Amino acid sequence: MKGSGKVGELDWFVETLQCNYKVKVDSEQISYEGNELYLDEIDESLIPSEMLNDLPQSLLFETMLYEDASGTEWLGVIALHPRTNEGCLQVILKDGEPVLRKRKERQKDND
Repeated sequence: MKGSGKVGELDWFVETLQCNYKVKVDSEQISYEGNELYLDEIDESLIPSEMLNDLPQSLLFETMLYEDASGTEWLGVIALHPRTNEGCLQVILKDGEPVLRKRKERQKDND
């Protein structure tokens, strides 16, 4: 689905692809989807279990998909805390292979 998704997540995806991977991005061609997943539903090849320590039982996943001019498929994932919408994880896959996995440290407060 072509999405009008959240601007912050889309901006992160476009900027990361352009700055880190020198990919020319047509933001009108980005597919966007959101889902809530429980931690035990997350494929370990996408996010290793050790990156999920101390996170809530479920996360909101904002996923963005883009195919560049050479046919390379880029998938961007931002995992958000389900109550605060605070970013917890950032992932970029290039043709299904992880090229970026980053855990965002939470500000200290109670879940």
